[in-house]
Amino acid sequence: MTGQSQAPYSACGARMSNRRETQGLRAPARWRRQSRRAGGAPIAPCVLQWVVGLTLLLATQVQGASTLIGLAIDDAPTREVVEQYTLARQLKTVRFIGTLKNTEWIMDRPPFAATVARHLHPPLERYQITDRGNGMYAVDDMGSLRGSLRLVARAPERRIYFVQGEFLSLAHLLKLSGSMVFTLEYRERWDGNESYVEVEPQLFLRLNNVVAHGILKILAPLLHGIIDRRVGSLTDAAQIVSRRLTKDPQGLYQEIRTWPDVRPNDLEEFRQAFHIARDGAREGG
Repeated sequence: MTGQSQAPYSACGARMSNRRETQGLRAPARWRRQSRRAGGAPIAPCVLQWVVGLTLLLATQVQGASTLIGLAIDDAPTREVVEQYTLARQLKTVRFIGTLKNTEWIMDRPPFAATVARHLHPPLERYQITDRGNGMYAVDDMGSLRGSLRLVARAPERRIYFVQGEFLSLAHLLKLSGSMVFTLEYRERWDGNESYVEVEPQLFLRLNNVVAHGILKILAPLLHGIIDRRVGSLTDAAQIVSRRLTKDPQGLYQEIRTWPDVRPNDLEEFRQAFHIARDGAREGG
């Protein structure tokens, strides 16, 4: 198992949010003056100090596990994954040309984002996201990955997602099922006259297979490899899509109009969001 220090929030990890120091606690004076035991010895202040300290520590851990990247986590499945993860990764910061406005817009539309990514980045041509209603999305790459995705919490420049499903690897000989929580913290940066978006992704993976837990040391390199390849492919797609949205929304709109798998409503929302006339010309503003 990878070191738990990789994950900043965990019920057993060393780094918890809103952590309070418990050093130097003293039992209240009225406790130190309580009646003596049968043997005549007073209640040891150090024992009381230990009890109070342990109580505060446990309470702090419960509080800490309920927040992630500064967002309150009220969703029980999400908390379970974060507190009892099998594997956790703080991934490399991703940087691509774009703006916060465009990034938020495309992330608010997972099915449309997947469609654009499929067409602009061929390695994702099998990747499908379907709206199932009530904030739930089905994810399927027509083969090795199948599951569901939903947004758990969001705030300006921060999002938390919960994914549940199964993955097939090693020529479909290895079948893993479980849940994953991944967080995104993103911000806009400027380099001269160029706007960039930096994204810091983090994930927590919890496997359902008990056997997988037992041989995690053997599986860990495989899991890290799978994660790196998936994240790498998604990162490449995000960079391509964001650049087109920022540099050439009009040309992208003209291209999207020719795609048979784009819903008319999505096309119209894109046209309005990027101020494109119905004939494809760029409007002012």
